[in-house]
Amino acid sequence: MKGNAKYYELINTAYLLNDIYFDEVNEKTGKFINSSMLLDDELANIHESRGYKYYVYDSLYPRESDKIYKKGRVYVFKIRSIDKDLITKIRKTITKTKSEYFQVVSTELKAYDQFFINELYTVTPVVLTVDNRFWVKRDSMELLERRIVENLIKKYKDYYEEEIEVEESFIQGIEIKNYKTIGTKYKDIRLMGNKLTILVKEDEISQKLAFMALGTGLLEKNSSNGMGFCIAK
Repeated sequence: MKGNAKYYELINTAYLLNDIYFDEVNEKTGKFINSSMLLDDELANIHESRGYKYYVYDSLYPRESDKIYKKGRVYVFKIRSIDKDLITKIRKTITKTKSEYFQVVSTELKAYDQFFINELYTVTPVVLTVDNRFWVKRDSMELLERRIVENLIKKYKDYYEEEIEVEESFIQGIEIKNYKTIGTKYKDIRLMGNKLTILVKEDEISQKLAFMALGTGLLEKNSSNGMGFCIAK
């Protein structure tokens, strides 16, 4: 295993150069992060490769009640990763990155050791693709839970290069928090997702998987559109 489990959080303070409507924020933030990765050869290779990227980001803060993030104002967004080298390199390139929308004026990098997690809450929607369409509330909750677990197990095995023996789901309970499915712009489509509250079991394996969710995000489109960004309670 690559040392004790940690995740790293890069807090970016950004000056907005143009207005952004709320459902375009994550797409434009993702493009900005991608542009920063192209300034470093190793990061560029990661960006262009297939497979897990091991990072996730959230939306801009503070939120705007009229759903328009304003030109000339300062906002904060976070990037999380379990890969210290990746997040450290992004920190070096992101302040040098030119964009139509963002200018990062300062960064702060924090590290978090694994801690006990009672509950996960998704700040950005989780996205699950099932048979070339997006999972929606009327679909099977058992399928949603199973795919969440399988996704985290794959990320864990792939990154740490070790097996993890999972006999049952790490999820004790799961609740969908939104009334309607949430749409977010991504390229020429709209990603349809849901915000979740997940109760986490207390055993060691369950805690490892929940911590992996904090560092890499839940389910799909974590690095490309910031989906599945979680906070712990």
